[in-house]
Amino acid sequence: MPLKSLLLFILSFTTLISFGSKTVIKGNVKDFDNQEITIYSYTDYFSENIKTIGYTNISQTGSFSFEFDCEEIQKVYLKIEDKTTWFFTQPGMVYNISLSYNEKANKQRVYDKQLSLNFNFPAPTELNQEVKKFNEKYDAFFDENYTLFVKRDRSVEPKIKAFKTKMLSEAENVKSPFVKGYIIYTIGILENSIDVSYQDNKTGKNSLNTKANIYTEYLHNKPILYNSTEYINFFKTFFKSEMKDLTLQVSGLDVIKAINEQASFSALSKALSKYPFLETTEFKELFAIYGLLTVSNDKYFNKENIIKMLKEVKTTSTFPQQKIIATELLNDLTKKPLSKGSKAPTFELTSPNGDLVSLSTFKGKPLYINFWSTWNVPSQKEMKVMEQLYKKYGTSVEFLSICTDNDFEKMTAFLAKNPTYNWSFLHLGKNQKLLETYEVKTTPAYYLLDSDLTILKAPAGRPGGTAERATEDNIEKDFFDLMNKR
Repeated sequence: MPLKSLLLFILSFTTLISFGSKTVIKGNVKDFDNQEITIYSYTDYFSENIKTIGYTNISQTGSFSFEFDCEEIQKVYLKIEDKTTWFFTQPGMVYNISLSYNEKANKQRVYDKQLSLNFNFPAPTELNQEVKKFNEKYDAFFDENYTLFVKRDRSVEPKIKAFKTKMLSEAENVKSPFVKGYIIYTIGILENSIDVSYQDNKTGKNSLNTKANIYTEYLHNKPILYNSTEYINFFKTFFKSEMKDLTLQVSGLDVIKAINEQASFSALSKALSKYPFLETTEFKELFAIYGLLTVSNDKYFNKENIIKMLKEVKTTSTFPQQKIIATELLNDLTKKPLSKGSKAPTFELTSPNGDLVSLSTFKGKPLYINFWSTWNVPSQKEMKVMEQLYKKYGTSVEFLSICTDNDFEKMTAFLAKNPTYNWSFLHLGKNQKLLETYEVKTTPAYYLLDSDLTILKAPAGRPGGTAERATEDNIEKDFFDLMNKR
């Protein structure tokens, strides 16, 4: 994992007010009047599957307000169109924020455009403000020692040790256990980023920065911090190859047997009991779950058996968080991809005339679908090319453009300004799940179905794809091939 990715978006925070059992996010947004904000978080930090908390509309004056149940500290994301930001929320608090978008700062960003976030009346000792102060120091340390980090040797170790000593000393004055955990495991990830082994065989020196020592300091007899991204990221980087490494040893034969022959999670737990670093049942179970994930796509391990074992965890585990993690990993391992020959996910969306139109309506011809947005420049540019493709192939191929804008009237206004775009248009509306189903990460996105509405290509080539993106499929060649098969 790149070290730079550990740097967090710099936050400022508002004064916090107790607000019963609900957590409230409110404030104002510049230049997004009448748009919709999506609020979401992750189901867990192993699968990193998104769960939508809800939506709220921005008023004509740019104000918004949203309240939700928040049972523990969590990282929440705010999304407007394809632009996001995030911060930590606590139960029963009110967060008063201001959002805006800096076009210049996001000029080089394609898929990770960031909203600028400011908190009004920042309280210095609040959780996000404490995180911000540490991040500034971490950022300065990383930038100052960047050349030593890229050398990937032990020369940066004394610098890390000095930084660690200073930060942990300052953390003693931090009241929030969550912030302390954030600081500790961010430093842990930093230490683990050096090429460490269980013994210091490479340098012959007596370094404290060995894997065994890092384990003892950060994981041995320590609580599992399920709601801490830094703890989970540390856990994942520390154990990323551990399950496979165990099976390469003679002592790991029973681990292989538990997975490939017995398909039994209980047998795997028994096989792992001989390893002293898995000192508690809960920690051992988490290690086993993550270990199964790391080898799930390895050709030497039976994936169907791994799925069966995760189902066992889902139904029999005594740890609620383990059940959630196993469930989410199962969803990832068993979900049907948009593979060639699979049935395209169905839908029923609103036409510009207000009629509901289903996917089945288009059966009988090959179908070229694109998801687009009125605010997205590539979407609008490629509509011009779509128009030419439709004129050329419209008698043999159906064209369907699905508008992902929150506001239905934005689609109709766009079409009124472009009367020559006379192929089929539908509006996504509140059917946000469809974007997840079609795995739409950003707009525009394209899909090609055959006349029976099964997937031919997902994603498909973009209009004019080979002109500006020589590595992409030529959609006209696909159209030509389809016409010759008819």
